Amino acid sequence: MAITKTTNGKWKVDISDGCNPLTGEQVRHRKTGFKTRKEAELYESNYRINNFHKLNYKDKISISYLYSLVKEEDISRGNKRATVDTQESYFNQYVSKFFENADMRKISINEIKSFRDWLCIQPSVKGGTLTVTTVNQQMIFVHKLFDIAVANKLRQDNPCDSLRKLPNKHKEMSYYTPEEFKLFDSLFTKDEYPFQLFYRVLMYTGMRKGEALALTWENINLSENYIDVKFSAYFRDNKVHIGTVKTTQSNRRIYIHNGFAEELKKWKQKQAELLRCFTDEFENLQIYQTSPEVLTGPNITNFKASFKKRMPDNLKMIRNHDFRHSHSAYLISQGLRNGEGKDYIFFTLMKRLGHSSINTTINTYSHLFPTQQKEVASAFDNF
Repeated sequence: MAITKTTNGKWKVDISDGCNPLTGEQVRHRKTGFKTRKEAELYESNYRINNFHKLNYKDKISISYLYSLVKEEDISRGNKRATVDTQESYFNQYVSKFFENADMRKISINEIKSFRDWLCIQPSVKGGTLTVTTVNQQMIFVHKLFDIAVANKLRQDNPCDSLRKLPNKHKEMSYYTPEEFKLFDSLFTKDEYPFQLFYRVLMYTGMRKGEALALTWENINLSENYIDVKFSAYFRDNKVHIGTVKTTQSNRRIYIHNGFAEELKKWKQKQAELLRCFTDEFENLQIYQTSPEVLTGPNITNFKASFKKRMPDNLKMIRNHDFRHSHSAYLISQGLRNGEGKDYIFFTLMKRLGHSSINTTINTYSHLFPTQQKEVASAFDNF
């Protein structure tokens, strides 16, 4: 602290106020214009009592240390490998860079908001900037870091608690009608059958991409026509990883129609002939394999990029996840035609899609009931 007289005869207070929590650089508080030294000393005394940086810990807590505690927690809880890998990606690409010099004991809601603002302008590998969904997911990870800090008594509060997630702009759901899917399906060549089969699995079962890529013959009962969904595949560090499905409810049994079951029986026999010289454990083969190499997420992405170029103008390319929506939209339309009630349709879809809550199913697909609002309004005819 220093109180000095300026050239104009006034007095100035210059106080060291700790360090910037993000950069680690020293912060100073300065105020001038006091008529007497006594006024300056009184201001300095009041500032020290009321405003001076209250946290005065000896040891700085780094973001790397907090992350190490999170990893220990993940191991002890047996969290999914996919979750752990995603967190590592967030940490290495964004969190560690922004909070590199920060003392995590002293981070406030203001620095958390600055981090989120910074995330919103970061470039995405898919072009443009990070999506709102990605930003919100990273903020969940940061919230977890501070939860760990509180649990280990490294700080008293979580600065993320009062921060709400960013609202997502409503996007119209994209999906194929049966006619559009048949047109899409007709564009594959004979050599592209593994990719064609992959998209048929998505369309006919409503499975997620990772679930479909983890599918082996061991999980398919072709006598009873069902698939047991137990695993999910993802690609990271140039390797395929097989983990558990997204939630407990995602572990499910999906029945398939007779025509698709017959197709799978014929393909299973043909695949065994193709790969007989490589293995005799056919039940462990990924169902899309035509070589010792399995089909991966990057394979699908690269294929779509070239496939899209030969699609007709009247057919748009939809996301892999939108085939799940296409599956659901078709089942809803069939249920309505058969006179099934909405509650029954939603409950059946929830089980088939592996949603953890029926609210997820309702929120995602309720707009596909076009007459619902008319039915509500007509209830007042008998008022």
